[in-house]
Amino acid sequence: MQRPTVLLAVGEDFGPHADALARAGFDLVTELSPNGTRPNLAVLDCDLPADLGAATYAALHAGEPVPTLLVFGEDIPEFAANGSAARDEYAVKPIPPDALVYRLQAIMIRGGHHLPNDSGGWTEGVTEEGSTIGEAQVISVFAPKGGVGKTTVAVNLAVALREQTRGTVLLLDADVGVGNVTAVLAAPYRMGLADLADSAPEEWTDAAFEHATTQHEDSGVRVLTWGTEAAESQRVTVDLLLAAVRWARTHHAYVVIDNHPGYDDRTMAMLSVSNDIFLVVTPEVGPLRNSAQFLELAREIGLGDVVSVIVNRANHGIRLPDIEEALKLKVSATIVSNGPKAVIASNEGAPLITRFPREKITTDLHNVARLVTEGGSTNRVEPARRTWWSALVSRASSA
Repeated sequence: MQRPTVLLAVGEDFGPHADALARAGFDLVTELSPNGTRPNLAVLDCDLPADLGAATYAALHAGEPVPTLLVFGEDIPEFAANGSAARDEYAVKPIPPDALVYRLQAIMIRGGHHLPNDSGGWTEGVTEEGSTIGEAQVISVFAPKGGVGKTTVAVNLAVALREQTRGTVLLLDADVGVGNVTAVLAAPYRMGLADLADSAPEEWTDAAFEHATTQHEDSGVRVLTWGTEAAESQRVTVDLLLAAVRWARTHHAYVVIDNHPGYDDRTMAMLSVSNDIFLVVTPEVGPLRNSAQFLELAREIGLGDVVSVIVNRANHGIRLPDIEEALKLKVSATIVSNGPKAVIASNEGAPLITRFPREKITTDLHNVARLVTEGGSTNRVEPARRTWWSALVSRASSA
């Protein structure tokens, strides 16, 4: 089976990026084939000479468009500013080599394709029943600093999505080595991703992931954990997590990922393949400083526009306007503090929103879920409506 081909139409300073893509299982070409063979993906440097860039863009979008990642610096060429194909994406320079890999992997997963590896290629994402895969909405819950209630938000978000939509919801515990959502949500533990780590990638089948998945009976939320033993955490690779996400997108309406509070490869891969990133902060100096640093990184690698700020314990500490000023981003939702109720629910292994359905914190957690089910901010501050052009200009100026 052939490996997926990427057209790398870039300047001379992309050598490390080419090496990273090759290691990730992509075959690279630097020009379009004269016999009409089309690449599977393309990376187009918008700082190439204008005529060359425009001609390459036109060729990639003649007929069936090739999904293209447009990489630009300060100025966007006219050919890229006049609109784009639905499957085009954008990244601001400089983009690190690993970030480029993650962005292309994300495009593949969103398009319903298998990820490449050293021994094989990819196949079209259609199930045996003929349905298209990769349609689930993936929401990453992330905080660069622990202790802000990230896992509590993730668990209750998953349950709220299930209650509001009655759709299939998977809660994926990707806080590898540290987290364990089954300690907060009383779902019976069967096995984790670490138990699949010794298998070859071709054995990471739908049946294997199904066997590793359990369910919280009261809510109907399905749960897939990385494992329970910290010593096994290194066995859970980026490839295994990405395979789990691809399977999850195939078989669920929503996938909620509880991420590790750091910037390792596994976390960055999870963030890169997510439709939404919920950044959980508390109104304290330390978490806000770390969150501001994360937002700078997110803007640099092209993820800034999918981040929503969720302020937990919002009724204590730094004021919302000051939080927004520090983060340079509007707050999308707030959650009041209710420590005693949270402790009781956690100790019982019950979701807060079902254990205490009439509490203000439950209303707030449901409002977080409505950011997904209804779209838009539930907080008093409405996010500014921006075209993709103004969003790119804003991101470029803040990078």
